[in-house]
Amino acid sequence: MTFLRALVMLLGLPGFRRLFLARITSQGSDGVFQVALASHVLFNPEQNADPTTIAAAFAVVLLPYSVLGPFAGTVLDRWPRRRVLVAGQFVRAGVMAGVGGLILLGSLGLGFFLVVLLVFSVNRFVLAGFSTGLPHVVAREHLVSGNAVAPTSGSVAYFLGGVAGGVVSALASDAVVVLVAAGGVLSAAWAAARLPFIGPDIPRAALPATDVLRQVGRDLSDAARTLPRRARLLLGLVFLSRLPLGYVLLQTLLLFRGPFAGPDPERGGDVLGFGLAAAAAASGFGMAAVVTPWLATRWRPVPFATRALGISAITTLALAPWLNPWVVSALNLVVGFAAQTVKISIDSLLQAHVPDALLGRTFALHDMMYNSGLVAAAALAAWTLPPGGATTWSFVAVAVVLGALAAGLPSAWQRASRADERAPQVDGGQSGGA
Repeated sequence: MTFLRALVMLLGLPGFRRLFLARITSQGSDGVFQVALASHVLFNPEQNADPTTIAAAFAVVLLPYSVLGPFAGTVLDRWPRRRVLVAGQFVRAGVMAGVGGLILLGSLGLGFFLVVLLVFSVNRFVLAGFSTGLPHVVAREHLVSGNAVAPTSGSVAYFLGGVAGGVVSALASDAVVVLVAAGGVLSAAWAAARLPFIGPDIPRAALPATDVLRQVGRDLSDAARTLPRRARLLLGLVFLSRLPLGYVLLQTLLLFRGPFAGPDPERGGDVLGFGLAAAAAASGFGMAAVVTPWLATRWRPVPFATRALGISAITTLALAPWLNPWVVSALNLVVGFAAQTVKISIDSLLQAHVPDALLGRTFALHDMMYNSGLVAAAALAAWTLPPGGATTWSFVAVAVVLGALAAGLPSAWQRASRADERAPQVDGGQSGGA
């Protein structure tokens, strides 16, 4: 089934249509918000951030997602998910307004980053809620299509939000851009309030906030004992598949702040050039969304992800010797394609092999591994790359990592599947095609 056919088919389902609207309005607002942050922090010539500082900014934005992941899982497995989505969006809108006020005051210290941190932290609950709600609005046989259409459309909405944020930024201040994003998040809250029941299936006692911390350790321990081997393998693959993407993104940012930025130091970097490279990565995401529903159902998710990784490794290696804006943009497209095909496959397999009672915690762990992989890649890039990012050996290293994942995934999946077949009670009676 092609992407457009899948989109039309799924939008015919009222529950999916409402979840889709809530997701794209939320992620579109994220794109607007992050344009303001990039303009205010990364491409501000007065900041002159070095690779270590940029990697630290990645960590400030992403690691709290990982820290809060288990809390999101506990909440989503115990509290009504629709209520969590609505409340989370209202909190995000309010904190975004606070960020706008700090920008007006010219603040760029610890307090500013802590408030930004809260915005992204709450967003973890929201995105995990979208993932755990999908099986309640889509039939199981359409999960691959749903996981191609919904997250990828969200990524496209994020990119379009970034474009809209760029237009607003050209006409007004960064504070106004943030307030526009906050308005979009309020729209996402309205859309989430119209969702049908999205779980959890098994009623469980809603914990008071003071008891959540104690329950997190207990829930994680339960999940560690009961998750199928295949789910554990997939969570590890989430982390490893983020490394090439995070490394290429940080090197691209360094290049467009340095050697690709031109001779004028007052510009603070080539924002447009970096935006085009990011658009290429988004195009790779879109390509993955188009081909994955069609090929993954024919080849099955694991063989398809393996082939996509292998093709991306070969293409990256072929492009590695050259260093110019066009080649770097093409590399972003290739690595973005590999990352998204793997993500779509992983999401579908997790939803097929993990029982609903563990699904919230599983996708919270998914988010932890996803963001930890990006932070690890950024830290590695900051440690190994020159300040301007002008080197080609790193692209060869990215190709090697992609190739190693392609070579190792099939046998690792077979071993995990055999282990689960010997202990069928682990997956809660669920099964799914590889």
